[in-house]
Amino acid sequence: MAEVIHLIVRSVEDGLYATSPQAPGLAHGVSSLSELRAEIDEVLAFHFDRPGPFQVVEHHERHYEIAGGELVIRIALDEHRKEREEVYKRLGRALTVQDQARSLVATSVNRVGEAVYVCAVPSDTIGWLAEQFDPRGDALTVAVAVAEPFIVTVPFRYGEEDPVLGTVGITQEGYTLRSTLGEVLRETPIVRPVNGPHSIVA
Repeated sequence: MAEVIHLIVRSVEDGLYATSPQAPGLAHGVSSLSELRAEIDEVLAFHFDRPGPFQVVEHHERHYEIAGGELVIRIALDEHRKEREEVYKRLGRALTVQDQARSLVATSVNRVGEAVYVCAVPSDTIGWLAEQFDPRGDALTVAVAVAEPFIVTVPFRYGEEDPVLGTVGITQEGYTLRSTLGEVLRETPIVRPVNGPHSIVA
């Protein structure tokens, strides 16, 4: 079975660059998505010094400077793409409301000060999310669409010194890497609803 590589692709002024938590140190720049897809197997084989095959899951990011902070929205191009795009749209609408934009950037940030939101679905597992963490330490916030037009967000942290299950900071609640985000959401109280399409979840 091919090794799963989560490829994080971000647009920059002169093209795209790709990184991966499974390939620390990889930073591959290209001018187009078609170029990236044509080269990625060879790039990964060179990086790991071994042949594939590699099962690549693309995650595309969009970066915003908003409300005095930096916010990134990440969406996976997989079988749940349509549902993830709905989350992406709702986050985008929330960014147009000043109070909600400030609330969104107030979440946990990664090593470079970005609030990263992962467009998620209830069937995603904690393990799927944990595979997206930078192994040097990271913070991600999942966003899940609930009743129209709302989303629910839950922050997760990973510390370099923590054990594997500590990546999500909730092992004391009895969750495992196979637990779904739906399970987490069902057992997490909403502590501060915000007017419009964004709710903060503890």
